[in-house]
Amino acid sequence: MTKFLSLLFLLPLNLFALDLKVGDILLQPLDCSACDLIEAQERTIYSHMGLVIQVQPRVEVIEALGPVQRLSLVEFAKKTETGERLSVLRFRNENLIAHLGANQARLSQYFDQTFRGLQYDAEFLWNNVGADGKEKLYCSEMITKLLTSFAGMELPIKRMRFDVNRDAWIQYFRGTPPDGKWGNSPGDFERSDLFYVVGEL
Repeated sequence: MTKFLSLLFLLPLNLFALDLKVGDILLQPLDCSACDLIEAQERTIYSHMGLVIQVQPRVEVIEALGPVQRLSLVEFAKKTETGERLSVLRFRNENLIAHLGANQARLSQYFDQTFRGLQYDAEFLWNNVGADGKEKLYCSEMITKLLTSFAGMELPIKRMRFDVNRDAWIQYFRGTPPDGKWGNSPGDFERSDLFYVVGEL
């Protein structure tokens, strides 16, 4: 019984093995059919991502998967595909990291007022609104727009392609995919020179 309890408490503690900072990017492999399409298209194992928005009093992550929301690091990590791990990216710009850390409360408030509760954008369109007239966002788009508007960061965007497993993409979109539209993905963050890999969780 003692051994079982030790193992039970080991998993959450492993998530705090790294000294996370506000602004860290968490790249996450997910297990779903759309996730498989994204990963194949973007040549990566990562189909989702979150941003560390708070480290005290607990680590909290924001994401766009379903409604745009904030959740604990433990809750975020639970979705990771079995057998895979989160990759932690950090900005090379130390002044930016210091700025985000010093303004944790203001960043949290800005997120809550401007982004929290917005709908998920399953169409992967850079400028898309729902029936309520509010913007819809997917994971990498939300993080890009948050950091750009709050800290003036220029983050990677590109003309999107949906040519790998084309028939599956046509089925996903129920018609012609939005080829050539602006957007980005977790893979673009993974490959960007703006970041370095801190480690895995």
